[in-house]
This record gives sequence, structure tokens and C-alpha cells, in this order.
Amino acid sequence: MNKVHSDGVKSTLSFSEKENRCRITFDNCLRNGRRFYHLCTPGEVQQIVFCSKDDYEAGMLIAAISLKAFPGLRIITFEIMSNHIHFILLGTKEEVEAFFSLFKSKLQRFLKNDGRVVDLSRFTANIIEINDLEALRNQIVYTNRNNYVVDSDNTPFTYPYGANGYYFFPTFSIVGGIRFEELTIRERRSLLRSHDIDYPGDYLVVGNYFSPACFCSISLGESMFRDARHYFHKISREIESYKTVAAIVGDSIFYTDDELLSVVYGICRKDYGGQKPALLTASDKIELARTMHFDYNANNGQIARMLKVPIATIESLFPRREMAR
Repeated sequence: MNKVHSDGVKSTLSFSEKENRCRITFDNCLRNGRRFYHLCTPGEVQQIVFCSKDDYEAGMLIAAISLKAFPGLRIITFEIMSNHIHFILLGTKEEVEAFFSLFKSKLQRFLKNDGRVVDLSRFTANIIEINDLEALRNQIVYTNRNNYVVDSDNTPFTYPYGANGYYFFPTFSIVGGIRFEELTIRERRSLLRSHDIDYPGDYLVVGNYFSPACFCSISLGESMFRDARHYFHKISREIESYKTVAAIVGDSIFYTDDELLSVVYGICRKDYGGQKPALLTASDKIELARTMHFDYNANNGQIARMLKVPIATIESLFPRREMAR
């Protein structure tokens, strides 16, 4: 049966044909020393950098401005968090390193001009090469859902400070904002805080930054998935892959209650004969609590809720954990 994509174009490609198309696209990107990279900064040791809407918007604009200096570099997706960043990039390692250096220096200048003293000495780049298609898919998805797992007010599609909301949502790229060429010369210089205003006139200005749809290679990122359904499945269902990515990038993985409950039931099916978590023996609950704590970064409140154990019991096991995230 013919399938209809969101753009109204019917596709009769089979699963294997779609998968092969993705792999060909991936392989074709790896030329002239270009590779995919996950650029991230450690969040656990860095104080809060982005405190306000203005800060986040500055980060978004700095990403676009920094990219301009490297014509051969492409941003596949990115997300800016309060104290760290994630970028999936295509280019040479030297370009990625230089991009981060420029991003950091421009961010430092913005903070200084804003009258803020923020120690960015620990705002350092962790650059991980992505060697295969499935790893790239997982890294894109991990980045695009990064805020969602720590902020219950957002979904992977609604967080505004990144390119996540533009994936498989073509109308989002033209909603709101104003074309750059419609701004006066003074307004353009004010936006960019620079006399250099040589940017495409059709760039869409949203708030005080350029829409990621204008400078990020969203369509290339989308082409790494068989279709929109494949992407949605990975961003909402493939929970275990996030743990793997977190280990690779040195990040702390977090799960929502629903996601963690799915993990716990999976462990129970595999290791405890399908028994429901709340009905496990006391010793099995302690064992499972340790697995949740050490392997899945569950907080004490989550463990107590999942296993129906008094919070005091869990706190006695993990006294230095916070009760809630």
C-alpha cells in the first residue's frame, strides 16, 4: 500500500529501500576528512550559564554567527541547556574544535558585556566522533530530547532553544518571526551586535536570534531516518539507547517516570520472572533499587515510587541522593 508523507508525496519504498537510502546518504557525507561529531560540554561541573530568555537567545544567535566562519561545517541539530550544550556537526575535527572555540569566546564576550562574570574554565569541549548510521541516529535523538527529560513542561518538540522542534515539522520553520532583510540597517547591527550584517535576507529572525531552520541542516538530519514514524519511535520509545549515548559522551542520563517504569518492567521480565516491581521480595527490591540508582541514575523519589518502598528506606541506601530532581 502506498504511504503518504507529511509533504503529501506518496512513497512506495520498502523498509530495506528506505534503510539503504539512509546508509547511502550517510556514507556520501564522509568525504574529504569530514565526519559526524557530537560536541558537548560537561554540565555537572559547570555553573549555570544561561539564566534568562535573553541568555538563551544569545546562545542561539552565537551558534549561527559562529557557524558562518566555517563554510564547510554543518550543524545537524543542537540544544542549549542551562549549563551545557549539545551539537551534532558534520565537518573535520579541526573545524569542530575551532567552532567551539569561537562559540565560547563570543559567549564569554556576551556575558561580560551583559555585566556578568561567569567562570567558563570548565566549559570545555568533549568531541566524540560518530562512526556509523545507527550511532548518529541515537546521538541526534539524544540531543533533541535532552531538555525533555529534565523539564516536565516540554516535549522533545516544544523546547525552543535548539533545532529539536524543527525535525519532521516543516510548517514550524515558517511560523512567526520576520525576514532579516525587513529589518533596518540599525536593527540588523543591533541584533548581531556587530557591523557585519552579511547574512541572507531570507533568514527568519525569531525573537532575537535566527531560526535554526535557516542555518541548520535539518533535512540532512531527517534523511538519516527512514521516515517521520521511525524518528518518532526512536525519540519516544528506544529508551535503552539513551543510556548508551550518555555513557559515550560522559553525560548523566535521566529518565522520566514513565520511561523509567518501562525500564523497570523490562528488568523484571528479564531477571525476576515477570514479577511486578511492587510485588518483589524485600531483597529483590533492594537489588533492583541499586540497579536503578547506579545504572539508570534514578533519584530516591523515583525508586520509592516504582518499588512501593518507603522513602526512608531508599534514603538509607543512598543518603547523598536528592529526593527529587
